[in-house]
Amino acid sequence: MKNIYFIILSLLIILYVIHEVRKKKFSIKESFWWIIASLIMLILAIFPYSIDKLALFLHISYPPSLLFVLCIIFLLFINFRNSKRIAEHQEKIIELAQYVALLEEELKERKK
Repeated sequence: MKNIYFIILSLLIILYVIHEVRKKKFSIKESFWWIIASLIMLILAIFPYSIDKLALFLHISYPPSLLFVLCIIFLLFINFRNSKRIAEHQEKIIELAQYVALLEEELKERKK
């Protein structure tokens, strides 16, 4: 019975992500990873003992720790992607600021 809550939660997350993409508040690239995570959560909710079998296959003695490790890896991956994107945007901002400064200087020279 408690798995139904997780099934509903994962479906709500998928619907929310799709809704945000349709409203143009979330990019399709970013939504892909959140939908994948929600689908994995849905699979684990439907087949709760699959994490036990996967842990046994990977020789992990405590299956919930595998779940935590997978969640941490996912969040680190998302954090790394966001950090990379922030660094790229900072470079573009610097270039744009330099370009605007050059245009302002050229405009001042033309006014003289």
